[in-house]
Amino acid sequence: MWRWHFIRNLRTALFIAAALSLVAVGTIIWWANRTGLPETWRATIEEECGKQGTFLTIDSLSYIPFKGIIASGVRVFSDKEKRLEVSQLERIVLDFNKAELIRKKFRLTKVELSDARLSMPLDPRNPDSTRLEITDLNGTVLMPGGRLLEARDVRGKIAGIDVIFGARMLGYQQKEGEHKEDPNEAKRREVAARFIRELEKWTFDEKRPPVLRIFAEGDLSDKSTLNARISLQAREMEKNGHVLDQINTRATLIGNLLTLTSLHAVDERGELEARVDYDIHSGEGRFEMTSGLEIPGLLKSWADLPAIPQITFGGSQKLEAVGSFKLRKDAPPDIRVTGSAACESVMMKGVAFDTVGTSFSWHEGNLYLLDTVLTRKDGVATGKALIQGPIVQMALRSTLPSEVYLPFFTGQPLEIVINDFGKLPGAKVDIELEGGFDTRERKSWAYTGRGQVDNVTFKGVPVAMAKCSFDLSHHALDFYDGTVVFNYDNYGLRNAYGGPSRGTTKVGRVRYDPAPRHVEIEGVEGTMWAAPLVRLFAPKIADDLEAYRFQSPPNLKGSGIVDVTPQGRTNLTVSFSSERAADYKFLGETITLFQPRGQVLILGDQVLVDDLTFRAFGGPVSSRFEFHKGKLGGEVSWTKVGLPEVASTYGFQMEGGGTTTGRIEFDCSNGKIETLNGTGLLGLEKAELFSVPVFGPLSKLVAAALGDRRAGHERAKDAFLNFQIHKGVLSSHDFRTSTSSLVFTGDGNIDLATRNIDMTVRMNARGFLGLITLPLRPFYGLFQFHGTGPMRDADWKSELFTSPPKDQEETLLNPPKARAVEEPAPRALRVR
Repeated sequence: MWRWHFIRNLRTALFIAAALSLVAVGTIIWWANRTGLPETWRATIEEECGKQGTFLTIDSLSYIPFKGIIASGVRVFSDKEKRLEVSQLERIVLDFNKAELIRKKFRLTKVELSDARLSMPLDPRNPDSTRLEITDLNGTVLMPGGRLLEARDVRGKIAGIDVIFGARMLGYQQKEGEHKEDPNEAKRREVAARFIRELEKWTFDEKRPPVLRIFAEGDLSDKSTLNARISLQAREMEKNGHVLDQINTRATLIGNLLTLTSLHAVDERGELEARVDYDIHSGEGRFEMTSGLEIPGLLKSWADLPAIPQITFGGSQKLEAVGSFKLRKDAPPDIRVTGSAACESVMMKGVAFDTVGTSFSWHEGNLYLLDTVLTRKDGVATGKALIQGPIVQMALRSTLPSEVYLPFFTGQPLEIVINDFGKLPGAKVDIELEGGFDTRERKSWAYTGRGQVDNVTFKGVPVAMAKCSFDLSHHALDFYDGTVVFNYDNYGLRNAYGGPSRGTTKVGRVRYDPAPRHVEIEGVEGTMWAAPLVRLFAPKIADDLEAYRFQSPPNLKGSGIVDVTPQGRTNLTVSFSSERAADYKFLGETITLFQPRGQVLILGDQVLVDDLTFRAFGGPVSSRFEFHKGKLGGEVSWTKVGLPEVASTYGFQMEGGGTTTGRIEFDCSNGKIETLNGTGLLGLEKAELFSVPVFGPLSKLVAAALGDRRAGHERAKDAFLNFQIHKGVLSSHDFRTSTSSLVFTGDGNIDLATRNIDMTVRMNARGFLGLITLPLRPFYGLFQFHGTGPMRDADWKSELFTSPPKDQEETLLNPPKARAVEEPAPRALRVR
């Protein structure tokens, strides 16, 4: 019984003792964790780690059962003097060799990372420099002995990217008082800093972050021995709006040589394959790549180049390049690239191209494009260009149609010129130019070169061929040494008269000056119809020139200034001559002008035709005309023009011949006879006056009045009159003519529009024939006749004699001297 009580009391005492021991141990652990393990422990652990090549300081130590000793605020240094900090660890678990720990030796054998955070300054000398932040660190670092360090499956996150790290390395080893700076350490840090900054620019799906794997080997005391194998796998990474569906990268670091052995990227357009070598010591590298990625995204996202303005790519894109680079501290890298690019379905400023291809070279921000080819179904452009920042210099040869160039000169004077072109079947364009422009200044551009177009229209005028040299800028459009071949296939005058289907013109210079806004024309010469030529510069004036209907293209010369504003400053001179005929509508009928020559002076909206000479109706004619706002004025003089021809043109019938000489000054509006006004004089020579339809019926009246059939057929060969025209009505008060025995005067008017007459003719028969009439007429041989009606068939009647106008009295009342009228010779008898 006693034994049983003893055992029970002993068990109770032991339980109490165990409980008290647990409480004491817990209290000790709590106190140790609250106040930290002794300072001597931290110093001993720091010293022992230093012997293993790991130089660190620990802010505090604590112990967690079943876990081990926890070190907080761990700072790792690259030197024994602890001057250059290489990393910070918020908290790690330390594991020591327990057998040696019993002998009071602290040999660190393992470091466990659990949700730790590592912060490493990339420049240990500058704590404020860019830091490599690694979060969510989990893994184990083994220290089996000596300086050997092994990291197994250490995981963490850098800028949201999953990082898996493995290593087998020798820790730092440094002799007493010795501290050698690695000359390439700063360059390695710069490479790492660039890598971190680049990672921060990319975004990705946080649920599927990229995975970066690194395995390193080497001696930390000798960085040249460091080797590493690196790989990166990522999906759907985005930068600056460009998404890469997939990225796979493999790289190696051997000493100071970093080699990107393969880079494979995929986007919606295609794939990229690349290789990069970089020497950390020299900072120099080289690369080669083949890409089918979207070029704008590639340049913007990977090369940080600005987006290409107003250019879109709709088809496949291929880029091949090789180059070199040199990383420079506090400066952009120095990059040299050569290669080629080929793209399909490219849109430039709204102009579609089927393909665009070029070779290129890039250095120090200067881009040189060589063997550039742009194709469309309607033409090809080839050339080269040098792009130096905002300055672009280029040389181009193009067969592209004119409308392709319009978007590149919007708001410029050249836009107006290009818009004036149209296309005919078989249209062709061939242009060679050199020049450049400044993208910062819309008005800063200039080109020189030569061009030729075939089967086009300009301002509606068909042109078979035109070629010239040019010097173009915002300040002047200068076209010189030109040739224009007009296409007359459908021209009205050629259809009416026949003639050549082409007309060739030489053009010395056509220059547009935007300051005064006028066109200077020099040395235009050739065989061509005038109106199509003038229509190229002044379409409204050309309409007036169409009135001169040359039956064949005349020889033309022209020069002057054409105003392109409404200010009316045009001053253009065109001289012409032709050995062929021209038709011109005058007084309601078309007359034919033979061998016309003259000069056309265009002043504002006024057209002056000066020194115009030609032959018409068999006689020489000289004239001048003036057109102004639909009004035609001028003067015409003619010498010995054939009356039969005039009669035929204006619908008369007459016998015999005769000529007319005269002069007229006139004006009319809109070509209407009803608006015709003017003055003039007219003389007839060697004409059978009374065979003229106006006077022909008088023959019978004269014969009846004189009672002598022969008197009605006396020839009045010459006549003269002054006349006036008012609103299309011609009037005269001094018509006079005579025969050997008779004197005639007349007055009246002719309506030129209706061709009706109202005329009075008086006759003096006081000569030899007057003796016969003496017993019959109390007025002693004075007769009067009045005619009305159409000119072709006027109705003449005899009427009482009235007092003539004063300007007729002297002629009428002073009769010619009488002379005998010879009897006609008797006819010979014909014997049968």
